[in-house]
Amino acid sequence: MDNPQITAIPHAETVPIVEASEAPSQKLPPGEWLKENLFSTVGNTILTILVGAIAILLLTAGLNWVIDADFAIIRANLRVFMIGQFPRDELWRPWASNYVLLLGWGLTAGALAHNSYDTAITQDLPAAKEPLRSLLRRFWAVIAVMIFFVSFARTLPPYIGLAVAFLIAIAAREIGWRLPASIRARAMYIGAALFIIALLILAGTSNLGGLALGAVAAAWALSELGRRDLPSGITGLGIRAGVALAVGGIVFFIQKAIPLEGFGWEDWGGLQISLFTTVLGITLGMPFGILLALGRKSDLPVFKTASVIFIEFIRGVPLISLLLFSNLLLPLFLPVDFDRPADLTLAIIVITGFSAAYIAEIVRGGLQAVPLGQTEAAQASGMSAASVQRLIVLPQALRAVIPAMVGQFISLFKDTSLLSIIGILEFLRVSDTANAQPEFVGKGLANVTYLFVAIGYWAFAYTMSKESRRLELKLGVGTR
Repeated sequence: MDNPQITAIPHAETVPIVEASEAPSQKLPPGEWLKENLFSTVGNTILTILVGAIAILLLTAGLNWVIDADFAIIRANLRVFMIGQFPRDELWRPWASNYVLLLGWGLTAGALAHNSYDTAITQDLPAAKEPLRSLLRRFWAVIAVMIFFVSFARTLPPYIGLAVAFLIAIAAREIGWRLPASIRARAMYIGAALFIIALLILAGTSNLGGLALGAVAAAWALSELGRRDLPSGITGLGIRAGVALAVGGIVFFIQKAIPLEGFGWEDWGGLQISLFTTVLGITLGMPFGILLALGRKSDLPVFKTASVIFIEFIRGVPLISLLLFSNLLLPLFLPVDFDRPADLTLAIIVITGFSAAYIAEIVRGGLQAVPLGQTEAAQASGMSAASVQRLIVLPQALRAVIPAMVGQFISLFKDTSLLSIIGILEFLRVSDTANAQPEFVGKGLANVTYLFVAIGYWAFAYTMSKESRRLELKLGVGTR
């Protein structure tokens, strides 16, 4: 049977071809949308009416409670809820420190956003500068809660201070976007430097400033040496760790010779200490967790056994017992002539180890998700073991575990409420302290203070979750 003749269609090139994925979305008018989604059947109509009635009752009850509630306890203790027992004559320190932190965040965020924009343009990918309204949508919960908290202030300076903070963040991000490419390439160093300055303004060099300088210097040395061609395996890791510790130690002792007064973290409290402990636990726990995950998968029995013992012990013990251990027993293991560290210092050591153990298991799950063929192909091409892990395996593993990782960060933020067990005046503990004040005893205001604290926890936890979903979408987590 002869093949049929194929007849050309005249002017076929003028006929537009619309693929299914490019079909325009049809938006229904509000009335038709309600009818189709809420009142399409008798059952849906009844369910919609019931849910609507319950929502109205709950909203009415909530508004009535807010109108009748006595917020005098919040107004009287607002400073304690925010920063704890910070001296009034030193209040300029947290304001100035937060301004510098916002400046560093804005510059770093703007520079990194422009770097991503340039990368997308180079790779012929869609790219656009993120508008201000998009930032407001991303951080609306924290912004709204900060405005809500400041609304309880009885003087004008907190309102002005919050407005200045918003302006600094917006202006710094715009400046970071406009920085030259050579400076934007070092955006993380700019942010780290401003972070150190902010801590020095707040805490001085007597304690926290020195630790921060040493930690950042060590991280810098480690990251820079990681880019060099050093021997692979344990030798390269030992060289990097040794140089990082040396640099950190030198900077630590140099700062001791520069007396700069501040207000040490052992006297902090409120929301400030909860956020600070969370950030420090994440920042320090993340690299240790990755090392523990790699150690657990190592072929060397010493590293594997030590990692397994640490991870399984920490994960098998409640955090509250570890905090009690840090406060009561850990100082006994220190030398006799060694000054006892502050309670918060001991707590941060425990929280870092606790966070690292859980992060290690999360990262290990991501490492197992990376196909073995990619590692073998990279090794066959001549890449060292360290380069394979840093360039091939870890990026894919960390990308795959973003949801679980952020879930752990949110849990860590809420677990900071356990610091009250060892006498630290964290955000939730302030509520009990305020209700124990003579002028508020017996007035039944615990529901007011607990709701105030719950709103604060929710705002930051929700923002972390929202940023996680944004990062997942940007990196295509869960898609092929």
